[in-house]
Amino acid sequence: MDYGVITFVSSSGAIQAQKVLKGQVPFQIMPVLREISKGCGISVRFQPGDLEQVRSLLAGSGLPPEEYAFYGVTGNGSHLEAAPLP
Repeated sequence: MDYGVITFVSSSGAIQAQKVLKGQVPFQIMPVLREISKGCGISVRFQPGDLEQVRSLLAGSGLPPEEYAFYGVTGNGSHLEAAPLP
């Protein structure tokens, strides 16, 4: 996995997650990848080493688990692959 992505069912979920993660782990806001194409159109990109901390922060945030999903992304350009993370 080159990086992780969180997708959201709603934009309000994405905004809430940004507030929870801000100052805790580095992240970037980006459009949902075409390879995933689920959710509200907003996703959060994070480094693989931060996965457990990101999971923990979101789990403790009050954001319902059905509001978001984690994906691992590998490659770039036309060789991009995204797979759901357990």
